[in-house]
Amino acid sequence: MSVSWATSSPEELRAHHARDAVEQAGPLPDDVRETAVAEAGDFRGGLLFTPSVGAAGSVIVYFHGGGFVAGSPQSHRGVTAWLAKFSGMPALSARYRLAPEHPFPAQREDAVAACHLAVAMSAAPDRTRIILAGDSAGACVALWGLRGLPPAMRERVAGLLLLYGGYGQVASDSIARRGTAENGLDQETLTVMYNRLGDAALPGADPIWPLAFALDIAEPAYVLAAELDAVHDDSVRLFRALPHHPESEFRLVAGRDHGFLKQAGRDPIASRELERASAWIRRLPSIRSQIGTYAPACD
Repeated sequence: MSVSWATSSPEELRAHHARDAVEQAGPLPDDVRETAVAEAGDFRGGLLFTPSVGAAGSVIVYFHGGGFVAGSPQSHRGVTAWLAKFSGMPALSARYRLAPEHPFPAQREDAVAACHLAVAMSAAPDRTRIILAGDSAGACVALWGLRGLPPAMRERVAGLLLLYGGYGQVASDSIARRGTAENGLDQETLTVMYNRLGDAALPGADPIWPLAFALDIAEPAYVLAAELDAVHDDSVRLFRALPHHPESEFRLVAGRDHGFLKQAGRDPIASRELERASAWIRRLPSIRSQIGTYAPACD
């Protein structure tokens, strides 16, 4: 094994993750425009994906995975571009500071700044609704951002799109069965990964993990888990801990592993799951009223 998620340097892990993303990537949709968004104030920069047809009063704010140490908006271009395509909503893939150079709460602060920027740049800032989204570590960042929003901004959050997230568990049945040193999702490596976030992530510290504050999440959530994923049980446990919301939905994808959505545009199942998740977004009452008649097909 040339790279270890437990012992390799952050630079090695970032280069490895970027190469893997390129190898997995499928083609992007032709009718979605990609625009680089520069750093501004506390916003760390990112990529904006704008569909040719869609709503002006809503936006997806997306946070990439990568174990808090790797990844970027570029590594998840396929996921965010296809979400924009299928949802009919612009998707802002926001950069956030990475560990271990930047311990928590840097990630939460950057997620909050991304939400403010997304609203400010909207075509209809006074009525913009936000979908907070992310995969793997990015799903955790999205929930940290939600928790850090001031009340008036949090009221704008129409829903949460949480894709095979890791929410702080280092021991579970799925980790024991599926986690390996190679995939970086075994107990030892997850412990190292979470500890990179600094003292706030250590046992006994003020709990930062979503499983500890799930009861405070009132927004509707779409929680996706992959059947073969080592952190499958994190998603199951989170969904069960959330307060009941009639719009919330749990989705189990059979035969797929962690990170499979990066193959959207190439893997029909990855594309189908992003389309299904986008259909859930469009059904949310506050989003449906803005999108109107726009509704791409969903099998």
